[in-house]
Amino acid sequence: MVRIGAVDIGTNSVRLLVADVDEKERLKTAHRMGEISRLGEGLDRTGVIDEAAAARTLDCLERFVHEAEYSGASQIRVAGTNAFRVARNGRDIADRYAQRIGYPVDILTGEEEARLVFLAVMSGLSAPHGRSVVVDIGGGSTEIICGEGEKGTQLISLELGCVRLTERLVQGDPPAQEELDQIRNHVRDIFAEKLEAFDGSRVDRAVGVGGTVTAFGALDLGLTKYDPSRIENHLLTRDRITSIEKHLCSIPLTQRRDLAGVSRGRADIIPAGAVILSEFVNRFPVGGVYVSTRGLRYGLVLSEARKVWRSQGAPVGN
Repeated sequence: MVRIGAVDIGTNSVRLLVADVDEKERLKTAHRMGEISRLGEGLDRTGVIDEAAAARTLDCLERFVHEAEYSGASQIRVAGTNAFRVARNGRDIADRYAQRIGYPVDILTGEEEARLVFLAVMSGLSAPHGRSVVVDIGGGSTEIICGEGEKGTQLISLELGCVRLTERLVQGDPPAQEELDQIRNHVRDIFAEKLEAFDGSRVDRAVGVGGTVTAFGALDLGLTKYDPSRIENHLLTRDRITSIEKHLCSIPLTQRRDLAGVSRGRADIIPAGAVILSEFVNRFPVGGVYVSTRGLRYGLVLSEARKVWRSQGAPVGN
């Protein structure tokens, strides 16, 4: 076994995973944490990462790296996503973070992020089979990947994120119907333009990952406390996705904050995420979406573990 740590610095949240991985890539979670830092706050308007948001995120990042070190991780990988990619000062912020924590901060391309997410999701499915389409709804972007096994043969990173859409189009509480219509039309337009080449006719299964999807899983199961083990591989049917979307979009922020699985730092942006998820299901001919709690951090851990095993001559992965 090798113990790997990974920190995913997203536009809305920072997530840590420390896990043991063997030569057959069986993964056992030792420690996982997540915290909302809203790194991308105001980014859509200004084009830069705000200093206050950067400081909040750095505080969280330092704590998570210390947790990984304390947990005995032999390798620690830190990666940033959409906020770093699009911000004019993204590289400078990443370099500043790296200097403080003592580890490089990789800024993943949209394609790299999508491939790692697909690897992570496929590794956690109870019965991998057929062709899958995976959606990862994030704060700054949404990744959609089609493929079989662990390989995404079609993949794309879209500039559709919950934070971005909320800051741009939502003012009401709850969002006004006109605002929701604007989000929906924008998502449909992007899907129509960017997913034209995706072959949805051969999709056997859809899987969703990210805070929006896991919150839907908790709500569908009626959980009073968030429990990843119960949510993993839960099937959200089309009807339930529509029903939960309508509910989330119709109640005020104070009520959304009290829902299991919807953290205080996600409650304001989840209506936008709900619309993205609903339109994703409408785009592909699937009966629903299986919930995965294995996001980017799991892909980072598996990727680092492969480097270790390959350095020792073990024939792992692809």
